[in-house]
Amino acid sequence: MNIILRILFSAALLVFGIMFLGRSHADAAQIWTLDDTQSQVGFVAKQSGTNVNGVFEQYNANIAFHPEELGSSHIKIEIDTNSVNTQSTDRDKLIRSAAFFDSTSYPKAVFEASRFDNIQGDEYIAHGTLTMRGVTKELDLPFRASVDHKNLAASGEAQISRLEYGIGSGQWLDTVVIGEMVRITFTVEGSTE
Repeated sequence: MNIILRILFSAALLVFGIMFLGRSHADAAQIWTLDDTQSQVGFVAKQSGTNVNGVFEQYNANIAFHPEELGSSHIKIEIDTNSVNTQSTDRDKLIRSAAFFDSTSYPKAVFEASRFDNIQGDEYIAHGTLTMRGVTKELDLPFRASVDHKNLAASGEAQISRLEYGIGSGQWLDTVVIGEMVRITFTVEGSTE
């Protein structure tokens, strides 16, 4: 009789284990492959009172996100600071220089988040950190996201102080020519295939 009970108990544990593993896998946030032609990471800065738009043409994005699985969602975006493009060769050279991004010494800017709040509807906040020029600071990134089975569409923006990250030294500490606040923007579309 003890042998039969042990067999039944072992079988029950096996069934529960399979159910638990299956549930854990199903509850994990989906990992998205971005469509590079529809996705963009950029910024808006003020130069002499005029908006200057820029994009980073090279970045890696590891995005696991689902509105129903915020607890297992995470984002990590690594931006190649040398790939900045503001449609001005001289300005881009200055932005890459030691006075600003210092792309030679700090080739990557990184945003990483693993805590998310749903504000309402399709509005969320990613609570994470942004690292630039070796400086890491907490950053709350508001964004909108919609998930339709195998497709993700998301966009958002956040304001940062460039001076808090040491971006702009010497004469560029003055915010008259180049404003202190910079708006980081992103738009992504992805799929699970």
